[in-house]
Amino acid sequence: MAETRKLVREYETIYLLKAETPDDQVEEIKERLRGVVTRESGKVIRFTNQGKRKTAFPVGKNPKALYMHVLYVGQPGLVQELERNLKMIDVVQKFQSVKVADGVDFDARQVEADVKIQAVEDEAKPREERGEFVPGEEPFEAEAPEAEE
Repeated sequence: MAETRKLVREYETIYLLKAETPDDQVEEIKERLRGVVTRESGKVIRFTNQGKRKTAFPVGKNPKALYMHVLYVGQPGLVQELERNLKMIDVVQKFQSVKVADGVDFDARQVEADVKIQAVEDEAKPREERGEFVPGEEPFEAEAPEAEE
């Protein structure tokens, strides 16, 4: 008899936590979301902590947020349940889920280790400190155009 494969969808969710969220609370939220995915017959592939970064615009009057990314596989109702849980967590400011792929083999998709990326510390430095243009100085030497004959 032919072996049947369990085909599911692959999703990713990015959620923003308040910048002052302590590491132990970040871990609690990860475990809660991992439990939700498991309870809904899904599988978490990887969590990525992208660190504290400046947002494009202030979110809840905060210019920075802690960026988290979760990659997971499961049935379509899983996303709705995960987002429902994210709405109940006070430190979650925003979230967005995207379907990455259809027809993914559940058993073939391997779980990966969680990743923590170092935050970029230089992004808020003024241009002068980064070695770029300094006010009052010419940014480059302008050459006089040569006269054509």
